Parts: sequence; C-alpha cells; structure tokens
Amino acid sequence: MFVDPARQLYRVLGLTRSVAKVWSISSLVYYAEQKRAGRKLVAVFEEDDLTQMGGDVVFDKDGKLALVYRSKVSTDRPSVEDLLKCVKDVHRMKS
Repeated sequence: MFVDPARQLYRVLGLTRSVAKVWSISSLVYYAEQKRAGRKLVAVFEEDDLTQMGGDVVFDKDGKLALVYRSKVSTDRPSVEDLLKCVKDVHRMKS
C-alpha cells in the first residue's frame, strides 16, 4: 500500500476529482442501500477530499506499472479477485 497525501502520484496516474461522479444519484443510492443493510460505511476524515475519484494500481517489484484502474464513478472498483490475479500474474512473470 502507498499513501500519497500530496496526491502527486494520483495526478501522474491520471486519476481525477469530480463532484458529479462522486455524488451521483447511483452512488447515493448505493450508499443508502449499504447503510440500510446495516453495513458500516467508511469514516470521513478532516483531510479527506470528498471529490477524489478512486483508482487501483499495481506495480511490479521493479516499480513498473502493471495495472491502472481509474474508477468511472465512486462505486466502480475492480474485484478483489481481479486485483489478486494481477498481483499473482506480475509475480509469476518476474520469477
């Protein structure tokens, strides 16, 4: 895991900010359904950017980019299985 408080890598990777995509009707419905189902929502911290779009990135052991997934809306994420497959594939290629 990599933390980028200045969002330098975030910008270089082409990740964006968007009020419309983060706070879209479909996103609000999704979070309302999660809350109604009794699931705990992620806490918001003072320094959080509530318009920051998500993304998932995998680097190989040499620091080369293996995957960049830029979320189209706030709920758009690759599955854990897809991310793990990418990590395993990268590890296999370098072994």
